[in-house]
Amino acid sequence: MFKMKQQIKLLKVALIAGVALILFFATMVAAKLFSGATLKMGLSITLFAAAIVLGSLLVILIAFWLNQLLNIIQKQQVFSQSALPIVAKIKRTIFLIGFDLIGILPQVYQNAQNEDAPGLILIGLGLVFLPFAVGIFATILEQLLIQAVTIKKENDLTI
Repeated sequence: MFKMKQQIKLLKVALIAGVALILFFATMVAAKLFSGATLKMGLSITLFAAAIVLGSLLVILIAFWLNQLLNIIQKQQVFSQSALPIVAKIKRTIFLIGFDLIGILPQVYQNAQNEDAPGLILIGLGLVFLPFAVGIFATILEQLLIQAVTIKKENDLTI
């Protein structure tokens, strides 16, 4: 029990550190976006910066829901109905991040053309499709949690 509390506290500290890093990164991109110099550079860089800032905000929202999920785990109620909506929100937000990151592709394409580096397009596509892969994994975990809650409910009724 004590070890589990320590692990949850460590996860919360890691979550806070991750959010701080994302906030720093998003602030730097937003400062560049709203400095006015970015607007003169064209639509693709503006779309790139906006996609990064919006994606960062969505990741912070996921971190908030992960904190709620950690609180549920700490109360040892992870296989309850209260965890299901949180996992569903996290899953939907992960897919939103994937759609949001499509906004980086015009700038990635432009940079690949300027630098004559076709591999850069593959890296950009990898960054765009990564949230979709994580979203599929989250969907599988959500289905597993639904099955576990159903089995727990059936076991509680038989006792």
